[in-house]
Amino acid sequence: MLSFDAPSLPSPLVMRECTRPRFDGNLEKLKDWLAVLRGAGVRQSGPALLMALENLRKEDVSAKRRLTILSTLKVPILKTCAGLPKPYSGESTEIDRSSGVTLEQRLNRLMFANLLQALRQFDQEYPLPSGRQLRRRQWTIRNAFRFANRQIRYAGLWRTPIPPGTWRDVHELYLYLMSRRHGSSWEPGASSGTIGDFDPSFEYKLLLLLGFALKTKPSVVQSEYFMDGLEGWAVQTRLDDPHNLLGRIRLIIVGVSEDGPARQLESTLDSPFRGWVLQPPYPYIHEIEDPFGGTAFGMQPPGLALSA
Repeated sequence: MLSFDAPSLPSPLVMRECTRPRFDGNLEKLKDWLAVLRGAGVRQSGPALLMALENLRKEDVSAKRRLTILSTLKVPILKTCAGLPKPYSGESTEIDRSSGVTLEQRLNRLMFANLLQALRQFDQEYPLPSGRQLRRRQWTIRNAFRFANRQIRYAGLWRTPIPPGTWRDVHELYLYLMSRRHGSSWEPGASSGTIGDFDPSFEYKLLLLLGFALKTKPSVVQSEYFMDGLEGWAVQTRLDDPHNLLGRIRLIIVGVSEDGPARQLESTLDSPFRGWVLQPPYPYIHEIEDPFGGTAFGMQPPGLALSA
């Protein structure tokens, strides 16, 4: 049994206790609160953790304190999400599932939003971070991408809508990391570079490939071969400057001002835009082709067609 699962409903006293997340004073208070949740079960811990994340966004605490709290909440949130019921197809209709997001999605979304808030606050408070502070910043970025990945994979696996704002925030996160490295908020085609052993550019391209595949061929997420191949394809994928591909047809474009995944242009690229052209390797394209003869890309890999 998961440590955040319980076979019975909590008592009214426990329920009242679970609704009071504590962020002030000694960190032991927060750990005590989590200990109460551990015995309450996911039906109580889920909403309580959701409330904690909502309240944390409004708390006036230092960046260091905010990250310490998020680090403490991370494992309980993951264990609670693992214990929450999934929207299996036999339990609800497609219409029902498309009407809103689940509790698990809301937890992942709020954790992601809190990490983004913490990252920006951290950079403001530590303009010249030490080595230890850089490792803390790396933890924040790594987990922001991980929780974004959880949101997109969940939507693909369970055929649910992605919470509004998710893709917009993913694009903004990558742009923000680029601006911190290059000194400007917009440099088409530039790489954000690695942070220790972590490469935000790779993680961003991984999300773009996954998002486009789910948009083009939703069933592909059930393919073990496809999911295992994503990381290798992300390494080979390029983000190209739209200025260099004007006149090409059926390109996959990433509009960073849009709240959505990469999408394919049905016509030629007539003017540049704020974003990139996604250039994945052909094995990735092959996996999301239409098995009945046609392809999503007009019988040739996107970006390879000549100008009309």
